[in-house]
Amino acid sequence: AVVSTQSTGVILYCIVCSDTSGEYVHKYIGKEPSGGRSDALSLKDKKPHNPFLMTGGVTLTSLMKPNFCFSERFEYFFRKVQGFAGTDYVGFNNSLSLALKDHSNRLYAIGHFLKTNSCLNKDAPVLLEELTELSIHFSSIDTSCEGGSVMAATLANGGICPLTGEKLAESDAVRNCLSIMNCCGVNDYSGEFMFEVGLPAKSNESGALMLVIPNVLGMCVYSPKLDSSQNSTRAVKLCKLFTEKFAFHQFDPIATSAQNNKWDPRRQTFSESKEQQNLTLLFSSFEGKMTTLYRYLKEGVNFDFPDYDGRTAIHLAVCGGQVNVTKFLVEKAKVNINPVDRWHSTPLDDAVKYKNEDIIAYLKQHGAKPGSEIKQ
Repeated sequence: AVVSTQSTGVILYCIVCSDTSGEYVHKYIGKEPSGGRSDALSLKDKKPHNPFLMTGGVTLTSLMKPNFCFSERFEYFFRKVQGFAGTDYVGFNNSLSLALKDHSNRLYAIGHFLKTNSCLNKDAPVLLEELTELSIHFSSIDTSCEGGSVMAATLANGGICPLTGEKLAESDAVRNCLSIMNCCGVNDYSGEFMFEVGLPAKSNESGALMLVIPNVLGMCVYSPKLDSSQNSTRAVKLCKLFTEKFAFHQFDPIATSAQNNKWDPRRQTFSESKEQQNLTLLFSSFEGKMTTLYRYLKEGVNFDFPDYDGRTAIHLAVCGGQVNVTKFLVEKAKVNINPVDRWHSTPLDDAVKYKNEDIIAYLKQHGAKPGSEIKQ
């Protein structure tokens, strides 16, 4: 399913805090739940209550790369969202953009309200028309439910995308973001959600809810039916069932989780033998399972390990026609590009055999040779 990001406050907040600092951002925006509607014309101490309200989102937009032109600012943000989603789909929904513009009176009112109260960027000129248009464009970026899960996992991983290894936000910015998600992420239901689920979350009006378990996982749940707090009814229910089953509530005592019939996957002992690991590495390379390969890279697995025929992960990736895996093995895992198997074949020989022109060109560009040119 394609899910509108609509409320882009989570990623926007991380980006602006990383580009400037949390202290600078919170000179303009508060850190507290408002207790009211997300589009309310309200301030506290002459600042929006938090970054996830419409007032906070517009203020954040005024702070993001203010010296860039309109197109550069949108492109910068769009590329960051793509980075947070890793290899999953991220696009721009033009129909949604036009619909939001047709019903933008409230947004324009919020822009004028913020400008009147001197809440917008004081260090650079702010064109209200451009700022409002940019806010609409930001809210028109959509992704898949899987992409939303990768975004949540990037937050769980301290701002580093688990699929690509790219650092997209500073760890301090992510920590601050998760703290605000804890107390403000699901509108006026945030206090109840924190009490029952006990995890950082962010919902939006399209019916998506992003849930983060720091240092463990991220997930995105999508179901369009909304409750009175404008949160997905089924997504909230699933989150409650999740923490009833698993000991992931922030305040679940470790010592009594078993007594409460809660399972903590983090405490399970799982040992993978070297033989199992190497076999999984070879099959994952052939089948293109990037998540497993990135996990093994972090664990320090030897990607040059040969099987009984002398064939390594890069041999298998080439035979499977896996261009992305081949690039990963060469550029990230730094494997030997010219390993020779017992038939004296190199990965380049395999690429030629299977007539994969893209892999042939890539391997030659990085110094690959046929087995006939390598001394035994």
